[in-house]
Amino acid sequence: MSDLEQDQLLEQFISLARSDKELRLKIKSALNQDAILEIARERGFILESTVILRKWSQHTDFSKPTWLGWFDE
Repeated sequence: MSDLEQDQLLEQFISLARSDKELRLKIKSALNQDAILEIARERGFILESTVILRKWSQHTDFSKPTWLGWFDE
């Protein structure tokens, strides 16, 4: 799968997490990126660890808890 396809798949997973409170809480309680990748796999999103790093590198506001920059809460 190309980087672009992986990025799009991650965006779909993030979108799902933003609309699913239970999933969002599970992500927030994850201890590390591997745990998040496993949560994604459980929901059919097969992601590579580099896609999370690419997304994380775009995040710039570290003044509050970031949750990888996915959530504004």
